[in-house]
Order: sequence, then structure tokens, then C-alpha cells
Amino acid sequence: DMKGKKKIASILACAMLLSAAPVEAMAYTVPDTVRVGLESVCKNVASASIGVWELQIGMQKGDGFQRGGVITSSGLFTARPAVGDYIAVDKTMDCADALDMANDMKKSGLDTYAAYLSGGDWTVYVKDASVSAVEAAADENASRVSFEGVAITGGEAPVLVPENAVMMGGNVADTFKLNSMPYRGMLTFSVNGSSMTGVNIIGLEEYLYGVVPSEMPKSYDAEALKAQAVAARTYAMTKLGAHTGSGYQLCDTTACQVYKGYSNEADATTAAVDATAGEVACYNGSPIEAVFSASTGGYTESSENVWNTAVPYLKSVDSKGDRQAPNNETTVTIAAKALAERLGIADDAAVSVRKRTEAGYVAEVQAGSKIFSGREIRERLGLRSADFTIAKNGDSYIFTVHGYGHGAGMSQYGASFLAEQGKNYHEILRHYYTGISFSILE
Repeated sequence: DMKGKKKIASILACAMLLSAAPVEAMAYTVPDTVRVGLESVCKNVASASIGVWELQIGMQKGDGFQRGGVITSSGLFTARPAVGDYIAVDKTMDCADALDMANDMKKSGLDTYAAYLSGGDWTVYVKDASVSAVEAAADENASRVSFEGVAITGGEAPVLVPENAVMMGGNVADTFKLNSMPYRGMLTFSVNGSSMTGVNIIGLEEYLYGVVPSEMPKSYDAEALKAQAVAARTYAMTKLGAHTGSGYQLCDTTACQVYKGYSNEADATTAAVDATAGEVACYNGSPIEAVFSASTGGYTESSENVWNTAVPYLKSVDSKGDRQAPNNETTVTIAAKALAERLGIADDAAVSVRKRTEAGYVAEVQAGSKIFSGREIRERLGLRSADFTIAKNGDSYIFTVHGYGHGAGMSQYGASFLAEQGKNYHEILRHYYTGISFSILE
């Protein structure tokens, strides 16, 4: 669920900033915080380490954190999925008292946990015991409860944290480390039986601090970094429903956008995010799917030639600066026999480009009696892009490839080139995404 949603009637509401077009009042929902599944470091695991001396446990309130208690450790905490029935002491108390009671009851040989409930309320849960044994040890009434969440060990006593609760580090910049990777914001886990996935609940702008340097070289020109920040913020808006079935909105891999957390942040990219705070690119009043690739062979590709769907703002445009990109041209040599095996054709069958798109990308390749799309050849042979030529040389085929990536939308190297030519980030984005406008999410 997206907590902290707010309706935005934006001032610039997707009106062209540099034209005299009337300002249209558009409103759509944008979250203050996003839930990012940390799939690259903690996906479907049986346990994970949380590296902090002090772990704050509480609830998310709006886009903020409401502290319910603190546990301390002399080293690492370990989190594991905890699902099933427990016997609960029918009395609420604060965190310190719950830790004391759990430790006292442990002396009776019981498997005890300080259990967080909500707000500032805690109690004690006991695993694999009878109600009467717990009542005798606690000198309080007790009852059977069912629980789903995580058990955290490594502190003063084992602690149970329900799935709807969140945790925060109490050290540097309130960061926490999950399996040695530091993150800002809040931590929770999406539990699925005996496995769990780490989830980072983080402000949208702080999320971008970890995305932009993971997606574009931080050495690129400032205006290019701003263009990337707007593209990344906009792309996130269109991906928020991607993983709702898994308990989060976005993942941290290329399936959404690469997000490497706090350790990857850089001053130049953080400045680009701050300078464009809240800004997204729109078409007809809605955030665009702001796709991008590293570089092209000189022209971007129209979306219908990449994904079979024509998108009005993803049309082929020139990206001449890309020809100067380092390693823009790569060659791949494949023996005719090996190529025949990969394509399922006879060893002596001829392979040649049959048709190109207007932008110069390969549309069709004739291989013996078979016809493949340029994209299929790119994927089967692991080529950097579908802009290539094919030459036969003795018993081998030589593929000369230009650009890197699918080629649609913004070219990252091209954006840096345009920035060096004096273009600002709005001009860069308008160049690569046809007919867009800009909106500020207040």
C-alpha cells in the first residue's frame, strides 16, 4: 500500500515551460515515499544481517517514522522469517520492560521473545509452550496468537517485529546496512513463508540519490545529470505497480531501475536530483515511460521497432554526438559453424541484413531460409545493440555494432554531448522525448 499519498494539482501541470500554451490543471497521485524491494542483496532469503549498533523499531506514519522502541547489539543483528502460533502475555509494556520480562522468562526454559505490537506497545511472545506454562512464568494471563513477521536476534533478547512495522538505523545519517549494503530510510521485510525479501521504504528524492549515479556516469555534464534525474523520477512514477504482489512497488535491478543505496551516492548526482526536485516529464498530462540507453549509432530508435508498440513521444531522433562515444563501435567475430548452431540453420547457409528501420537499426536478418528480427539476433548473439553490419570473412562472420542498448528514448552519452554544446536539461529531454512538457510535483 502506498502510504503518504497526496493529490497534486500542479502549477506547471504539464504545460510547455517555454511556450505560451495555456497551463492545464492536472492532478495525479505521487507518493512521498516508495517501497523498494532490495532484490539484488536480499531476495527470498532465509536470513539476513542488519548492520547497526542501535536498531529503532516502530511504525511508518505518513512519510515519517514513529519510534516504538530501540534494541542494541554489540555487532550485527540477524533477521529471519517468523510465521506461526505463539503464546502472548496479555499485558502491554514498553520495549525495555518487554526485553527484561523475556530474559526473566527464558530462565524457566521458555523460548521467549520481546514482541513489538504497535505505537509504543510491546509484550512477550513464547514459542512452542502451553498457555499455563507461560502464565506461570509471567504471572499474567496469556493467550494464543498467530504471527507473521521477522525474528531479530543479536541484541539483548530475541525480538519479534510484525510485517507491518518498520525499522531504522540509529547511526550515520540514520542509515542501516542490510547484508553489508548501506541504505537511507526505513527497513522492513516482505515475508513469504520461510523466506523473505528486504524492503527499503525511502523518500522518492532520496531513492533517486541512489538511482541516478547507478544509471549514468557521475562524471557526465551537470545538465545531462539533471536530465537523467528527471527521466529516473518520471520512469519510477510509471513503474510503481510493478511488484505490488511481492509487497513493494519497485525493485532495485534493471527490471525497474538500478538502485544501489547510500554507498553509491555522489555529490554531482545528488545536486542534479535536488536541482530538479519533484519534476517529471509528461505527455498529455501523464508521466511518460522515460526509457533510455547508454548510446546509439547516431539516431535513437522508434519504440515500435523495439517493443512493437508505437509511443508518440518515443520517435527516432538524431543523436549525432553518440558517434564520438568511447567504444561506440564494437566488433564480434563468430565462426560460421557456431553461428549456424545458435540460429538453427545449415553450416553453409548465408547470413545477411535484409532490412533496416528508418533510424538504421537492423529490422530483419536473412539466415538461410529463416528470417530473424534485429532484436532477436542482438539477444541470441549478445550484441550491444541492434545497429550492426554483417560481413563474411573466411569461415567467420564479423558483426560490427554501433551504440549500446535498445536505442529508444534518451541516449545518455548523447545527453552529455548536448549538455556540452550548451543545451539545458529541458532542451535535452525535449529533444529525445517528442512533444513532452514538464510538471512539478509539489
